[in-house]
Amino acid sequence: MAKETPRRTNVWRSIFLAVGFSALAISLLLYFTHTNLSSLFSLVNLWYFLGALALILLNWVLEAERLCAISNLLGYKLLFSKAFQIVLVGSFFANITPFDTGGEPFQLYLLAKNGIGAGKSAAIIMIKGIMSALARITLGIGIPLWLLLIKRAWQLPIGLNTALNIGIIIYGVATVFMLLVSWKPQLLNHLIQWLFSRKLIQRIFSRERLEALGSKITRGVNEFRESMHSLAQADKKTILLIAIYSLLLWVIVLTVPALLLWGLGVYSPLSQILAVGIVFYLASAYAPTPGSSGVAEAGFATIFYTAQLVPYPLLGVFVTLWRLLTYYMSFLIGGLVSLFSFSKKKR
Repeated sequence: MAKETPRRTNVWRSIFLAVGFSALAISLLLYFTHTNLSSLFSLVNLWYFLGALALILLNWVLEAERLCAISNLLGYKLLFSKAFQIVLVGSFFANITPFDTGGEPFQLYLLAKNGIGAGKSAAIIMIKGIMSALARITLGIGIPLWLLLIKRAWQLPIGLNTALNIGIIIYGVATVFMLLVSWKPQLLNHLIQWLFSRKLIQRIFSRERLEALGSKITRGVNEFRESMHSLAQADKKTILLIAIYSLLLWVIVLTVPALLLWGLGVYSPLSQILAVGIVFYLASAYAPTPGSSGVAEAGFATIFYTAQLVPYPLLGVFVTLWRLLTYYMSFLIGGLVSLFSFSKKKR
């Protein structure tokens, strides 16, 4: 069943927390780097900034095109305008929920509201997730190997070098697990059953709650298996197109920091920017704050400065411009589209 419309009080509380954490982190960065907010745009080359802005807009367009392609794959014609709306709504709710988990449930809700059955809507979202995971797996295998080859010449500080090695190991284990679950979805059921049989878990949660959660996970695994079957039987050209979209979306996100750095007159090598960027994005996905606010700004500043890719005086400007494009723009526009979407549904 599609998710119900969000409660207004919960949404406003999430917005307040997300903006509060982010504003606090940015304010501290600007303060400690002695940067005046009014001089923010005078320090960056306008053309590079507009190029980064264009990449963000292209990212939204490709997200919508991917959603249309997946819908067509399952026999549904989804208008680009509707897909674009769904993408922005999903982006907004991902930006105000911990671990960025709020986006897909609301995309599922809007897909169902646009005439696609709940089961098929779930399949669309699952296939989107699978293709995104495959894109991450491709990068997760390629970039760690690449990093291992170049990082000695890169001369990383000891702390970041250690964190990088730990991150590569963790992501490698996660990648193997994702491959196993994709190949044998029932393994997840066995894992959940084993976990729920532990005495510690049974002491924390009641039997009824564990049974309800187990049933929900089982249904999800079954839908996952059906989606994988649909994907295996689908047109290979369309699957390839969706895979290309998924990879391009990652490349775009990783290129935005490079354009901003170059716009600030810091010509750090693209290879190093991409490498540091992928490490950051893989790690920040596990931040518990709404939309990773606060954690994202601090982590982004730390990893880029420690990797010696941006000088300290420009650190606050760099992080603020990056967050303005990658977070606040989708937050504002996605929020307006969400307000329109859900207020329209109530009329």
